[in-house]
This record gives sequence, structure tokens and C-alpha cells, in this order.
Amino acid sequence: MAKRTHGVGRPKTGSLPVEAESAILSAALDLFAAKNFSSVRTIDIAKATGFNQALIFYYFNNKEELYRSALALAIERAFQSFRLSREDLDDPADLIFAWIDTHIRAYDSISKLIKLSIDYISTAERKSSIDRAIRTFYDDERDVLQTALEAGIASGEFGSVDASQTATFISTYLDGVFVRAMVLPDFKPVPAIRGLKTYLTEHLKPR
Repeated sequence: MAKRTHGVGRPKTGSLPVEAESAILSAALDLFAAKNFSSVRTIDIAKATGFNQALIFYYFNNKEELYRSALALAIERAFQSFRLSREDLDDPADLIFAWIDTHIRAYDSISKLIKLSIDYISTAERKSSIDRAIRTFYDDERDVLQTALEAGIASGEFGSVDASQTATFISTYLDGVFVRAMVLPDFKPVPAIRGLKTYLTEHLKPR
């Protein structure tokens, strides 16, 4: 990330804690998820990290940039979990199921991502940079799912399903699980996520 040009009162680069930017982003992600875009102030993030606001503005020009970066952090955590789980996988069904299982392993990060996205569109003025950050997750998810589905159809492992529609269905179903878990505290998301694998095992069979 490009840092701002030092000005009067800016801390010198050599004096900055190596982990400062990471700590600021993690705290921002937690606070934005617990509250919302409008109600979180940079002073709140400063208090949560123990850093002063000058250090926050050294790394991030404004709250919009910090929010976008927090979204990007949640997305990266989710895809890092997926990358680790898919290292030795080539089978299309295994790749799809690995992505679904990522929503269990990286539940916290994806839950925060969806919470931030919902709060943002309902409480804050739309910003193109934040819109793009949110779309990145869904575009990358579609690429993972549709590529695996098309490979499975081509190899005969899957039946003649519509790869685009099926990818959209999987993505939408997973979103619905997370939203329901936010709305209904007693809802159990993990069995619902695993149930999607059971459904797809039958749905994708060649007929």
C-alpha cells in the first residue's frame, strides 16, 4: 500500500512498529463488523490499538480507505484459507467442496465481510472504491466455482448443468446462510453449509 508523504508532525518511517498497519487493519475490521461504517470513528480504532490517530492517517488517507482495506483483509483471509485447502486438489468436485468448506474454516472472516457489506450499503454513501472491493470477492468466488463446474461438465464427472447458474446458486445460498445466522442467533450455520455439499453431490450427478 502506498504511504502518504511525510509532512510536519508525521512519524518517521524508522520509528514505526513493523506490525502497526496490520494491527490497525485488524482492529478496524473488528470494529466495523461490531458496529457499522457510520458509527466507527478513527479515534475508536486508535483506542483499540493503542496507537494515536496520526499513525492511522499515516497509513490511511481517510475512513473510506480504511474501510476498503478492512474489506480487502477479510477477503484475503478467506481466500488464503481456500488456497491452503486446495493445494493438492485437482478434482472439480473437491475444489467446489473446498470452497464451501472455506465458509466453515474462515467463518469469522467471511461473516465480517458480509456484515461490513450489508452495513455499508444500508448506512453509508456509496463509494466506487468500496463497491469494487466488495465485488472482488464475488467475482473471485464466481471464477473458482464456474471454472470447477465447467471442468467437471467437460470431463463427464458432472451432468449437463448450467455452470453459470449453478455458481450463482452456490454463492447465493452461502450468503443466505450467513445472513440468517446474523438475523437468528439460534440458527446453526455449519450444518446448513454442509448440507449444500449433500445437495450438490446429488444435483451434479450425470443423468
